[in-house]
Amino acid sequence: MSVNTNPYLRQVVRFLPILLLYNVIVLLFSTPYFWQDEARYVMFATNLSKGFYSPTANIDLWNGPGYPLVLMPFVLLKLPWLSAKLLNCIFMFMAVLYFYHTLRFYLKERSALFLSYLFGLYPPFFRHMHQLLTETLSVLLICGIIYHICKIYNDDKKSQFHLLIASLYLGYLALTKIFFGYVILSGLLLFLFLFFLKRKNVFKKTLMVYALALLVCLPYLFYTYSLTGKIFYWGNSGGLSLYWMSTPYDNEFGDWFGFYDPEEYPKLFKNHVGFFGKLQNLSSIQRDEELKKQAIQNIINNPSKFFMNWLANIGRLVFSYPYTYSKQKLSTYFYIIPNMFIAVFSVLCFYLSCKAWRHIPYEIYALLLFGIISFLGSSLLSAYSRQFTPLVPVFILWISFIVIRFIRIEIT
Repeated sequence: MSVNTNPYLRQVVRFLPILLLYNVIVLLFSTPYFWQDEARYVMFATNLSKGFYSPTANIDLWNGPGYPLVLMPFVLLKLPWLSAKLLNCIFMFMAVLYFYHTLRFYLKERSALFLSYLFGLYPPFFRHMHQLLTETLSVLLICGIIYHICKIYNDDKKSQFHLLIASLYLGYLALTKIFFGYVILSGLLLFLFLFFLKRKNVFKKTLMVYALALLVCLPYLFYTYSLTGKIFYWGNSGGLSLYWMSTPYDNEFGDWFGFYDPEEYPKLFKNHVGFFGKLQNLSSIQRDEELKKQAIQNIINNPSKFFMNWLANIGRLVFSYPYTYSKQKLSTYFYIIPNMFIAVFSVLCFYLSCKAWRHIPYEIYALLLFGIISFLGSSLLSAYSRQFTPLVPVFILWISFIVIRFIRIEIT
């Protein structure tokens, strides 16, 4: 079978330069030691290889099992971790292919090819590609969700099949980044309301995607219930994130720190050592609850400061700035420059979407709502640009559709 006679193989070959670039980046920047969250994912993968996830004596549900399940074969087979990092290249390459095929529903081949290359070369994608982190897998899962949801409304013969695949991708996304469990719940309630309000089949299909995605997550939620006795309990990492987001102190912008990081920052340590001292003898679940309670109290007592932290958090999500007690870095341009275009075009496209809303396919709106819910939800907790990066495919698809369909440049 030749490349010329097989359109799918021809499309793969077109994007091989991007795959080569991804491999070069991983090989050049990979390190033999673990960086920050990498060690934790490897620990959970090792636990799974031994037949359990969290120890029962000291419960640890800091993140979901989605990415550790990917790493588990590398633990069992004792493969070098570089091979697991190179898997990120495959994930990102598949994400680009998914994105290209999605664009082809709405755009001509040349436009889709050009925009897919721009998407694949989006600089923040490269930041964590050489590390054992969830971002690259999350980008693939969201690109898969986008493609299969669009396919539901563009292929009547196989719509049920694509509905199922989109649900599996969305469910696994929540298991990979537990924050998306709350996005699933929000989307489920939103489209349930829209379906009862309008009784339209398009809402019913989207509702089914969210409902089936939640079913995918039920085994994990039953597991967390067996450990904690708490219903719909996704993890014990949210309390610390919300606590830092609620900080009432001046010159603190709501960005995340670990339990022991304050010792490295004298001013931060002085502000928080008293409260943290009360948490030392608590279990991880009790500590998470106390952090949430204190965070809510901080927000009630200092709503204006929480609002300022929220504004700073949006800046960190999109532009990786500002950070508490940190010097400014030129590397911030790595995020500011590409995301500035996304921010500016989003404002422009929002206006055009309002003007031409009847001419925009329903699935674009459904995906945009997913992106907005995810972005706004992320903005309420201490966030990095890492939380925004997986959402980029949603916003670039929307921007691409609006710009190509509704903007014309004439030179007179």
